[in-house]
Amino acid sequence: MFLSFFNTAAFEIILLFVVLVVIVIVASVFFTRDLKREFKQVFKIRSKFHIEIRKIVNLIYKIFNSNILEPFTKVVIKNLPHEEKKILLKNIDIVFSEINVEDIENKYIVETYENLQKLRRVRDARIIVYNHKIETFPFSIYAKIMKMSKFELYTDKE
Repeated sequence: MFLSFFNTAAFEIILLFVVLVVIVIVASVFFTRDLKREFKQVFKIRSKFHIEIRKIVNLIYKIFNSNILEPFTKVVIKNLPHEEKKILLKNIDIVFSEINVEDIENKYIVETYENLQKLRRVRDARIIVYNHKIETFPFSIYAKIMKMSKFELYTDKE
């Protein structure tokens, strides 16, 4: 009698353990899939952002020969450190503020600049969501395992 009770209790404990392991495995699959999807979205918008920066730098430099943009005409934007990109974006803002936006010849520059600002906002919003996810449990565990790090923002905190 005691032996059959022990076997039943042991079986129930083993069954409970197996169910918990299956739940952890299924949750892991969903968490890692969600983090990977979020990372891909951030990376994709980041790439578009770098392309847009390159376009605006080339456009403004070709037309206005701006001295503050000249050092950035011969570098790969995506390889620049974050602080240099922030400087570049501030320089773009400075030069753009001096441009006559009503002039029809500057129409493409204005459109590209507006696209850059839109991408900056979208990129930073995605990064805020991504950074928040990798800091919250249980995503934080998987982010550490997959060695995912936070991304920096370009919008200034007000």
